[in-house]
Amino acid sequence: MTTTERLIASAEAHGAHNYHPLPVVVATADGAWMTDVEGRRFLDLLAGYSALNFGHGNRR
Repeated sequence: MTTTERLIASAEAHGAHNYHPLPVVVATADGAWMTDVEGRRFLDLLAGYSALNFGHGNRR
């Protein structure tokens, strides 16, 4: 089982189920770019929740 699969299984077992997240576990983020725990880089085109207003890693 990959790190992503293990962390997603844990979130499904213990987290709230009010939406269906993408199968990605974000390790770091900066602005609109995110890197997952497997080292893959993504451009956040969904702009969900507080990232919509502030971006990821906003230092202000």
